[in-house]
Amino acid sequence: MITSPLTPEQRTVYWTVTAYDAHGRTVYDTTALHSVSPTRYWHNYWASRHETARMNLAEHHLVVASTLTSIEDLPGQGTPTLLPELPDGAHEVKRFFRFARVLEDGSLTGFGPTVLPTGDDVRHFYDWTVKNQEQAQAVRVDVSTLRILDITLTHSIRELQLADLPGDATTALVGQLEAEGLYWIPVHESAGTYLRIPLADGSEITISGTTADGHEVSSQHAMDDHGGWFAEWDDFNDSFVEVYRSARKGLTYAADTAALLSAVLKCAREHGGGPVLKDARRQPHA
Repeated sequence: MITSPLTPEQRTVYWTVTAYDAHGRTVYDTTALHSVSPTRYWHNYWASRHETARMNLAEHHLVVASTLTSIEDLPGQGTPTLLPELPDGAHEVKRFFRFARVLEDGSLTGFGPTVLPTGDDVRHFYDWTVKNQEQAQAVRVDVSTLRILDITLTHSIRELQLADLPGDATTALVGQLEAEGLYWIPVHESAGTYLRIPLADGSEITISGTTADGHEVSSQHAMDDHGGWFAEWDDFNDSFVEVYRSARKGLTYAADTAALLSAVLKCAREHGGGPVLKDARRQPHA
């Protein structure tokens, strides 16, 4: 059985396009678009239609954060799951639970249903798993290796103009980071946006753009207007190492981004990859 370790945080970005008529009624609304090219296509297509009076382009960020908890800390019997405060700029927040299994190296992998809405659901599934270990339909598991995760899902939405969409190479970069188990944090400043990538040993990599003359800028969105990429490793002890800086000439945007990704992944692997959830020795039952 293939198992993947769970991470403390996972991020997903997608876009939606909505067209409205002159009365404010929805003419067309896309599902989640995880690539920039179809996002541009549907925006341009519906913007040119005679029945469209207004367009809305939205960028969605889903952040899933997981922490270990125990049976004793779950909501009581018949008690609903309390939601955390809605973070600034967030559209919606959800909270639920799931089980994880401890692997040999102490990391955790998912087990059972991905969403258990209440403490009662958690207790029911745990009791059912323990009682049915000898049944034919049971999933065999050492119940002493089971842990409970308290999970929050935060959904943020921001409206964009078409020109604000990142390039295809930028979205491919983020997708590859996610595929490698690296989660990224966009940091928005007055000068623009850059990416922080936390690593397993507590250090991090930052990725930003560079201007045409090679100077660093804090923006990863309008890279078509910039000279390339700049990435730096930081251990928070005044140690900074340049991971990647784009060559001034000779590489296309896509090739430059691929070279950046290769350098970032090499550095990340040297520092243990992305953070993973580790066992805290908290079993479901005392």
